[in-house]
Amino acid sequence: MHTQRSLLLAVLAAFTGVALAAEEPAVPPASDGPALKGTAQAIPESNVYDLLTKSETTLSAIYYGRDRQDQTPGSNNGDIHVNALNLGLNFKSGYAWDHLGFDAAAHAALRLNNGLGWSEVLYHDVNDKSDPSEEGRGKDKSTAVLSQAALKFRQNADGQGLSARLGYTPISIGTMGTSGGLQSHAYRGFEGKYKFGDFEVGYGWADQFRNEWDDRFRDITNSWEQGRTDGSKPKRIDYVNSIGLRYAPKDWFVDFGFGEGKDYRSNAQVAASYTWKLGDDSLTVTGYYFTAKYKTALSGIQNPKNEWHASGSLSYSTGGLTLMGGYGSTHAPDSGELNFRLAPWANADNRNFIQTWGQLDDFVWDGTKVYKIGLSYDFGKIGVTGLSAGISANFASGMKNAGKADTKAEEVDFNVGYTVQSGFLKGASIGVYPAQLRTHGFSGKADRNDVKVIASYSKTF
Repeated sequence: MHTQRSLLLAVLAAFTGVALAAEEPAVPPASDGPALKGTAQAIPESNVYDLLTKSETTLSAIYYGRDRQDQTPGSNNGDIHVNALNLGLNFKSGYAWDHLGFDAAAHAALRLNNGLGWSEVLYHDVNDKSDPSEEGRGKDKSTAVLSQAALKFRQNADGQGLSARLGYTPISIGTMGTSGGLQSHAYRGFEGKYKFGDFEVGYGWADQFRNEWDDRFRDITNSWEQGRTDGSKPKRIDYVNSIGLRYAPKDWFVDFGFGEGKDYRSNAQVAASYTWKLGDDSLTVTGYYFTAKYKTALSGIQNPKNEWHASGSLSYSTGGLTLMGGYGSTHAPDSGELNFRLAPWANADNRNFIQTWGQLDDFVWDGTKVYKIGLSYDFGKIGVTGLSAGISANFASGMKNAGKADTKAEEVDFNVGYTVQSGFLKGASIGVYPAQLRTHGFSGKADRNDVKVIASYSKTF
């Protein structure tokens, strides 16, 4: 741990120095460096110093507080209590010769006081059961990690043509993604895309992954907890990969993806959306379909069945008000709660298209049929720029209940947020997110009350 923190401090110092030094270039205009030794002639220009002179360094600070309470009488197994501070540094180089560059990111996730449960924003040591207040459920800890380090290539500065990333990097193509978290999760792998006009086709491949709640990149395995628990004997999934195709002209898009976790699971998805302009108003319809099937070799599931999820929504915006309605249905006899990933763990998926999720549940249990309604308002339309608020509700039925009668569930989510519009703290934001879930004795998840507070500020140099 000491070595990791020393490395992070060194990286922070080095990158901060780069950002400050970039304000006063150390090379003469129209040259790559000082004069050739013994002459007054500058080194011929090749744009190699664009790596630094056109780089960006972003420093961020994010506070995350959460109080989630299990409402099952005599139980607090679902409780989460956490106060954490996440300090991040993200360096994006320019492109040498207009084609080659590199990115790197580091962050420190700091536990501010004692907590309980798996917060998913701090490193969770599943084997540390030393603190009685943690009730033997493992322990969230402070940690610092070098979270990204990747080479990048672009064919053209306008984003057209070929682009690629290689190393420890986020991947977002097809059914592979790095969703969730205060700082991005990342793979050890490769992503390549080719863009021509409004079309984009790409491929991603990886053999390791790091969650935000882990302190290292680990092999992808068929075990949810990646083999970290004493006595666990996971089998390695050699790789996960996906191909994707996206067409996104103005006002609409369609996105296709096909993926495979070798010998564990394959999946496919399609999402589409279209927005009609109705004067100053707009109407948007969005649809999503996902299907997957386990492979017996590494899943251990005999005679696996096709699983799927479908959801859609309709949103109408007028003035500062947005009204939304949605419907979703799920069939997941082998997963129970549908697994959108190519491995059994982590946030290594691209399920951001789900139209009927809630703060406390995604409502993708086997048999679930869910209706969602919501409204939000941007108070900038009445002069309070930066303030917004919303409320939504989910009503689910048909949830398979482990041998008992099927059950239902309801969730209500609130949110209110404010973003500073000017001054030194321009861009700083704070949001409060209360939620309530009731599941009526469902075996998969208990009733829960929840409040999250997230405040953030970032500065790019």
